Amino acid sequence: MDKFKIRKIIQYLFLGISVAVFALLIKGTFAIAHEFCPYSSVCFGIWKIGTKYAPFLFPAAVIVGTLIVISSFFLGRWFCGYVCPIGTIQELIYSTRGPKTRFRQLISYKTHRVLNVVKYIIFSFTAIAAFFSVQYLYMKFCPILAIGHIQTITITGILILVVIVAGGFFIERLWCRYLCPYAALMNIFQKIADLLKIKRYKIFRNIHASINCFNCVNYCPMNIDIGYLEQISDLNCIKCMRCVRQCSKSDKEKSKCIYRN
Repeated sequence: MDKFKIRKIIQYLFLGISVAVFALLIKGTFAIAHEFCPYSSVCFGIWKIGTKYAPFLFPAAVIVGTLIVISSFFLGRWFCGYVCPIGTIQELIYSTRGPKTRFRQLISYKTHRVLNVVKYIIFSFTAIAAFFSVQYLYMKFCPILAIGHIQTITITGILILVVIVAGGFFIERLWCRYLCPYAALMNIFQKIADLLKIKRYKIFRNIHASINCFNCVNYCPMNIDIGYLEQISDLNCIKCMRCVRQCSKSDKEKSKCIYRN
């Protein structure tokens, strides 16, 4: 089976599971969305350090969230490309655009680099707030809480969901690119892995076999400037393999142009 189709199956499987969990949260079967959010590793993992002797809240979510971040040492942001329901929803929203506007660069790389900084600012704020046990300062901006407890959603929660849905229509994976603090944390761990010389799963481009059609650039959901690079080491790569799928080479020749390592 095509690896791209396998990815889609995995995405929709986890999206279905997420929808079921959200439905049970709304129904009241589960108490709070924090139990299922991997970013609890920051919200309540760092909180544990800040309060020294307090017990962990939502230990399962903290452990899973921490393991996902550690896995980015070796696999990069695979979680974003395969598991995260917000990422999958944004892909589906953006796919409703017409083909003429769907696959073209809507944001210049210069602007893209500036906007990339935003998620690190958000992460820093949430981490510091969690350390000092004042998570309430940002919880109202959490999209997971907004969806999981939609019956008590606030104006702020509505605005965040509007940004994700409306923004995701005009800019593919807007939340994943520029706003997600969990993405920033995974990027930081990838950078640490690079400094420690830990080999990470990456995509390579054979610049000698390439015909420079730039399909790989135009179709990238994370707006990564692959350009004439031989090694795609951008921290924001979500391993979706769309660049491989959209390579204009024949199926037989694609593996010689863009390949994984």
